[in-house]
Amino acid sequence: MPIARELEQRIRERAYFLWQQEGCPPGLEARHWEQARRIEAEHDEREARIDIEEEDSFPASDPPSHSVVVGDRRRSI
Repeated sequence: MPIARELEQRIRERAYFLWQQEGCPPGLEARHWEQARRIEAEHDEREARIDIEEEDSFPASDPPSHSVVVGDRRRSI
């Protein structure tokens, strides 16, 4: 599913949920849609920030997953 359609579906579902939460009042579709759009935009921004933070937090001391570790790491002296 294209990203735009997926986003629209999430907004639609959230707007419906908000409408139900308020007791299904008539005539407030635009308000619920805008509120849902704003919530989804904030959610996407948070997710993007988390992705960036995770990229920056990879420990430099860890070997890459494709490297081979040789020798006994528990060797006593």
